[in-house]
Amino acid sequence: MDDLDAAVRAVKEGAAASAAVAPCTAAAAVGTAGGGGTVLDGPGVYELLGFISHVGSNTACGHYVCHVKKGGRWVIYNDEKVAESEAPPRDMAYMYLYRR
Repeated sequence: MDDLDAAVRAVKEGAAASAAVAPCTAAAAVGTAGGGGTVLDGPGVYELLGFISHVGSNTACGHYVCHVKKGGRWVIYNDEKVAESEAPPRDMAYMYLYRR
């Protein structure tokens, strides 16, 4: 698919996402050395920098908070309240932010 309109039509027609969109591998995204699949920008080591999680009994009730790693410590951003998080719920997040 080359444009957004064609992708929307494919979804509306019930086309499988794998047939409509070509897969993108990490090697394809950053280039390869001699086509051998080696990633040129270094080893695939990632560091967790932050994550977003939900506080509440279900997604219709409650709100989302963000935990960010600052200076080796976890900080929770909960609306206007900011505090150190002693036990961040890393296994309960909806979105994770990594640095490679």
